[in-house]
Amino acid sequence: MDYAAILALMGFATGLCFRLRTLLVILAGLLLLSIVFSISRGFGFFDTAWTIMTAQALAQAGYFLGLVARALFGYGVRHIL
Repeated sequence: MDYAAILALMGFATGLCFRLRTLLVILAGLLLLSIVFSISRGFGFFDTAWTIMTAQALAQAGYFLGLVARALFGYGVRHIL
């Protein structure tokens, strides 16, 4: 499975079940993972920045869609966090 799809599904699941505070923790971890990934691949500054922005955008877009799904269909656990 592609990394982009995994990030989007992770964001979607977070949007269904959790609130913003959980998303912020996930995004902070994703920032660190993106930096480690970029260093391990030998990316330069601009490629690293592009990797970080793309990963963050995919996770946030998935989160937004998860929030929309929760609002429209009533999915998710309302009492978590």
